[in-house]
Amino acid sequence: MTIDELTLEVLADRALSQFDSKKLVSWAVSVLELGYENENLFILAGLDFDSTEEREHYFWKSIADLKLNVEKTEEELFEKYAQAIANRAIEKKISIEYAFQQMNKIVSASEYDSKYIAFYEINGDLDYLKYENKTIFNFELTIENANDFIFEEFRIFALMEDLKIPQELRNKCYCERCKKLNIPVTRNKFRLKRPFRYAAWTCSICGSEKLKHSNDHEVKWIIINEYKKAD
Repeated sequence: MTIDELTLEVLADRALSQFDSKKLVSWAVSVLELGYENENLFILAGLDFDSTEEREHYFWKSIADLKLNVEKTEEELFEKYAQAIANRAIEKKISIEYAFQQMNKIVSASEYDSKYIAFYEINGDLDYLKYENKTIFNFELTIENANDFIFEEFRIFALMEDLKIPQELRNKCYCERCKKLNIPVTRNKFRLKRPFRYAAWTCSICGSEKLKHSNDHEVKWIIINEYKKAD
C-alpha cells in the first residue's frame, strides 16, 4: 500500500469504529517501512505502551512533517474511503465480505447518505432472506448469488462516483412502456375490485405503472450509459 492509502485507511478506521490508537503506531511502522523518515515518525513508532493522547499528538505532527493532504471533513473522508474500498474490492485486493462490511459502516456513520444506501438495502435483504426467505429491495438477490451481486454493486458504485453522476439522476426509474428514465409520481388509479381506487407509483412521462426502480442493476447501467452519452 502507498502512504496515501495507509493514511486514508487509518483515518477512516478512526472515524468509523471504536478506535484502538495502537493502529497509529502500526501506521508509523508501515510508513517507515516504505522509506519515509522523520523524528516524529520514529517517536510514534515506539509508543507501544503510551497513551492515546500521546500517540495522537505525534501522529498529527507526522502528518504535518510528511505534508500529507488529509480530508478536512468526515463527508470527504467517507467519499474517498468508499471509493477506495470499492476499487480494492473490484481489483480483488480485499475480500467482498470485508469491503461490504466497511461500506455498511460508512452507511451508518454517514447517517444513511443516499449515495451509499444500496449497500444498506442489500444488507437488510440478506437478513430477510435468512429469516423470512424473501427480499424487499433487491428481487434478484439470493443467498447463493450474494457475493456476485455485491461485487456488481461495487462496480456500479465506483463507476458512478468516477463519473460524478448527480444523485437526482441516480434516483430515476426506468419505464418499460416508454423506455425513458424518469422520477416517478403517485397517481390515483381505478380497477374493478376493491379497493376500486388506489394510489400507485407511475411514470411521470406516460403514466405507466411498469417501472423498474433505481435500485435495479439494469436501471443503474441504463443511467450510466445515458449519462455517458449526454456528457
